[in-house]
Amino acid sequence: MAKLTNIKIESPGVNVAVVKKDYDGWKFLVLKRAEKESYGGYWGFMTGGKKGDETVAQVVVRELKEETSLVPESIWASEYLVQFYEPEFDTIWILPLIVALVPEDAEVNLSPENSEFRWLPPNKARHLVSWNNLVGSIDRIAEELEIFPARNWVQIFA
Repeated sequence: MAKLTNIKIESPGVNVAVVKKDYDGWKFLVLKRAEKESYGGYWGFMTGGKKGDETVAQVVVRELKEETSLVPESIWASEYLVQFYEPEFDTIWILPLIVALVPEDAEVNLSPENSEFRWLPPNKARHLVSWNNLVGSIDRIAEELEIFPARNWVQIFA
């Protein structure tokens, strides 16, 4: 009988809910992955991998700039984690869900990693994202945006 082993668990980066508030309320940035990328054609939040000794805030700032040309006004650690099985690496990934606030007039310039973007209110964003764990994340973050900043968020960049 073969000895049982564990499935590897890693936390290689972050999942970022990029938000802004405009004339009619809060909007989430939802990105469509380019076909040549992993999960090509899927809609979701911005993700980013940690490099070297970067802090989570540094990862978010770098990835926002690289993928969208956006600069955050503030970055907040929520209490939520996005977790899923990553078949490409045969590993369970656990990513902190970070909230990045950008200015109302922020202009998105996509890198080749993503093919489309939309700024959507929570009720529309939840119907576009491809994963149920992001639907739950949108619901929780949207509720907490009503008392921005939420009392359970920790500011990690201003």
